This record gives sequence, structure tokens and C-alpha cells, in this order.
Amino acid sequence: MPTMPPDTRAQQLWYLTTLGHEALLRELAPLKLPASATHDPLVLAGRCLNAEPIGYPEAHRAAERVLAPLRTARTFTATVTDEDDVVEHSGVVPVLEERQAGSVTGWYAELLLFEHGALLNKAAYRLSRMPGDRTWIVDSDFRPSGQPGTLRPFGSRRPGRKQTLLPPFVAGLDSLIAQGPGGAA
Repeated sequence: MPTMPPDTRAQQLWYLTTLGHEALLRELAPLKLPASATHDPLVLAGRCLNAEPIGYPEAHRAAERVLAPLRTARTFTATVTDEDDVVEHSGVVPVLEERQAGSVTGWYAELLLFEHGALLNKAAYRLSRMPGDRTWIVDSDFRPSGQPGTLRPFGSRRPGRKQTLLPPFVAGLDSLIAQGPGGAA
């Protein structure tokens, strides 16, 4: 059975709620919206996606600017086996690039995960893989509400226990790197 990445609207909503939330707030700042309109990431993302270009052009344009990375996002499919369950996921990768932190260059990725079946939002991560790292390290993750769980800057020392990705997701990201820039997913 062929699998499909989640529809565009689901990707946009989850991106604006999680990885793009801070950028959306910056884009909306000139509108001086009340805190009650911006405090809930999920509601704010939905309102901006529903904003019409004619009725609410500023909110519509702000959302469009923040969603730019999704236009060139690459995808992969990964299968996770947990006891007797086999669950397929779509990984949507809006950003995958080399970045520098001080004198060290490593990989940075943004990853949206959607569980197949109902294509529910599963997770959203900011990840890094610095020289010497054996796998991708979670720098930021987001709860289903869009509120952040872990927040560490790229290239931070990452003291203590490090949260990592499951091997099928690591393989998906590594495959995209191997394909090179703009490689087919």
C-alpha cells in the first residue's frame, strides 16, 4: 500500500504551531495583537491559516512568510516496530543544513513527524548532529499543544542525558543528507 505524506494543511498547521511559532510571533508583532490572541500556539496557527488575503492580509502574509521552508521540504517514510505494532510515519524536513556554532560545524534539521493512518501530528523537533555525535540529538521538542518541552540552542554543550531519535528516523535523515541538496525524497 503506497503511503502519502500528510496533506499540506496538516503540515502547515503543525509547522506554525511548533517549529515556526516564534517566527510567526515576530512576523505578527507589528500588528500589536493582544496577548489573548497569541498565547495559544495551536489556535494562533489555525487563525493565521484561515486568514484570508483580502480580509486579513497582514496575518495571511505573515503566515506565508513563515511557511516558506515547507515549500522546499523533503520527506521520508519510516517504519517503527514497537512490540507487536508496526507504525509508519512520514517525516517532513523543512530545514536540513550544515551550521556553525563557534568554531564547530555540524548538521541542523527541523523534523515534523506524522503517524500514518489518521496522519496525526506525532512530533516536531529541532535536531543537531555535531562532530563526535553518533546520532541526531534533540535540541527542541514540542508537545501536542505546540508548547515547547526541551529548548536548547544549536551547538549547546548539551549536558546530562541526551534525547535522541529512534533509528528509523535517524536513517531517514541520514538518507536525505546522502542524497545531497535538493535530492528526491
